[in-house]
Amino acid sequence: MTPTIRPSSYVTSVQLRQLRSDLSERDWALLRFLSRHCYATTKQLQRQFFTGHATPSAATRATVRVLDRLLQQRLITRLERKIGGHTRGSASYIWHLDAAGERITRRDGGPRRRFIDPSLPFLEHCLQITETAVILHELTQGTNLRLTKLEIETEAWRSFLTGQGTTTILKPDLFATLSTPEFDDHWYVEVDLGTESVVPVLRDKCAAYAAYRATGRAQAEHGVFPRVLWIVPTQRRADRLTATIHADKHLPDRLFTVITPQQLPATIADPDSATPTESREEES
Repeated sequence: MTPTIRPSSYVTSVQLRQLRSDLSERDWALLRFLSRHCYATTKQLQRQFFTGHATPSAATRATVRVLDRLLQQRLITRLERKIGGHTRGSASYIWHLDAAGERITRRDGGPRRRFIDPSLPFLEHCLQITETAVILHELTQGTNLRLTKLEIETEAWRSFLTGQGTTTILKPDLFATLSTPEFDDHWYVEVDLGTESVVPVLRDKCAAYAAYRATGRAQAEHGVFPRVLWIVPTQRRADRLTATIHADKHLPDRLFTVITPQQLPATIADPDSATPTESREEES
């Protein structure tokens, strides 16, 4: 029987070995998902890992049952706070790794990760990045589209030398490659919550992509330069960022696509409908 670990107890090496051997493939996938994304809601985890049930209520019951078990084992834990738009009950919980989960997902030699109570803006941004990743996964279900690469925040970051000789870091929230038998579509994804000014903050981020493009490093890595996908909260903000990009002669229009979250599925399904393709690579 898998050991239940009291919240106040230390997870021993023996208990950890037992937990490792008893985890299902889905358990491991869920833990690795939280390790990469840091935070996810109950509903996000349900949509990602509990899709094979006859009804939504059956999926919800299975999700709650598994999460409760992992909670008792100190593999995961939850924040009690609620954020805007989340309903009461289990759907309002926000999950992250607990002590045992952090230990068994930690890379060999990697530093220990300590989870502290996050600020609300940081948490909302993390959850929106998680939401974007879940949507990208959902868009591949039942189609010939495959999510062949997904890098999250620091995995996707690239340091480079600018034309002025200074070292800087390109920091997309996500990097995604979506593939069909004919094409690969590469995307740098920026998730914007409307908390930063379009000028100069978002404009300067766009300039960083243009500077990175000039180095040729991404083209060497991917064959083409990925398109930059800005996901902003409102159409008004999308229009303003688009106008700012158009007005700056140093920012190539073809490089950027600016959408709202509701437009993400259509944009991924038909990238050419948004802007001219510069991130599509035909497979030889």
